[in-house]
Amino acid sequence: MKVLKKIGLSLLWISFALPAAAMDPFGVYEQRDEPSCRTKSLSEPLDLWEVMEIAVCQNPSLKVSYLATKVSGAEYGQSLAAYLPSLDGTASLTQSNTKVDGGTSDDQTDVGASLSLNWLLLDFGGRSATADQFKAYLTSAYYTYDNSLQTLLYNVAESFFSVLSAEENYEGLLESEKASQKAYEEASSRFNLGLVPLSDKLQAETAYAQAKLSSTVAQKEIAIQRGNLAHLMNLPPYTPLKLNRRDEKIQDTENVDEIEKLIEKALANRPDYKARELAKKAAELDIEIARSDGLPTLSANAGAGVGDDLRQGRDTKYNSSAGLRLSVPIFTGFQQSYKIGQAVYQYEQAQNELTSLKNTIENEVWAAVQDYKTSFRTHTISQTLLKSAEESERVAFASYKVGRVNILTLLDAQAQLAEARIEFSTSFYNFLIAKNNLMRVLGQMEARS
Repeated sequence: MKVLKKIGLSLLWISFALPAAAMDPFGVYEQRDEPSCRTKSLSEPLDLWEVMEIAVCQNPSLKVSYLATKVSGAEYGQSLAAYLPSLDGTASLTQSNTKVDGGTSDDQTDVGASLSLNWLLLDFGGRSATADQFKAYLTSAYYTYDNSLQTLLYNVAESFFSVLSAEENYEGLLESEKASQKAYEEASSRFNLGLVPLSDKLQAETAYAQAKLSSTVAQKEIAIQRGNLAHLMNLPPYTPLKLNRRDEKIQDTENVDEIEKLIEKALANRPDYKARELAKKAAELDIEIARSDGLPTLSANAGAGVGDDLRQGRDTKYNSSAGLRLSVPIFTGFQQSYKIGQAVYQYEQAQNELTSLKNTIENEVWAAVQDYKTSFRTHTISQTLLKSAEESERVAFASYKVGRVNILTLLDAQAQLAEARIEFSTSFYNFLIAKNNLMRVLGQMEARS
């Protein structure tokens, strides 16, 4: 009985203590830590990098992508567990009663406990290929997370600059509104003096109303863009955010003339392309796994047990065994053949998906380069256009005051100035967005201060 108690206690200790003793014996969870976060008050002005940091720390979609790496790590750990032996324990308590015609009966209370060990020794590469496959899945999950991170950073940068662009457009429209009001007041004054017809006053009044309408609509755009940015930061859309504007001049600092080298850089750096490469590798290993399923396996097994009859007081029984087991699959109803065929076709799918992504990346790099070049030239031209429009409006207003031009000339000059202001501010932030997009398609988007 003492022996049974010891074995029973041992089985209980193994069943409860072993799973909790070492949660990550293979170190599969230690490859990547979650980004650290610093606390930043939302009441203070935020620059782009601080906004990115908040988004990275709080965005639930990115969190899902990070947790997917942990899931893949757990799957990889399970594949490594196949190299270790498995140990199973059982304990039993059985009450039986047997009656025989004539009145005799036999009551028994049997207790027993046993341990069994099984260890796969040889499987002709199945375990190795499976472990390599899940390692590829794990690495692919990290690249997928990196891709999600870069995409989030770009989306934050684009939204950040869109907010600033909408705010500057609104400020420009307010300036245009003031100029339209000034023109309306001048036209009204000249009409009251009998120097211009009523049509001048009405046309100026209409232009002033249109200017007020445009600035009112622009406020809606600011609210929408701020809501989009707050969403990326996992904040309510009504969160009041103070954003720092970077007072800088645009410079064409990127060497984008050698498109072939840029494409090579993108293929070397893009995490989504690396993840797809690993998916192709995993599909190739699946063929090896499928083939190994049709090969023999050699296992070692051992067992030990003890049993006793509590009522009869018989001697305790002990048993033990050890041996080798060779398993040879002979016929599986052609299942194995189709399994291999499925793996081969999935590998071919992975090859074509990788080729398709390569073509997509090449086109993305080409388009991003063209957008970068065009946005730089557009902003350069818009600077000249703004200066010219400002001077044209100044001259037109002065000329209208002395009666040298009519109201249409003045209103046209003011309209051109309003468009020039919007084009100047929009082209500035469009260039910054285009530059960040170029970094994204090259796989170099990162939060940097």
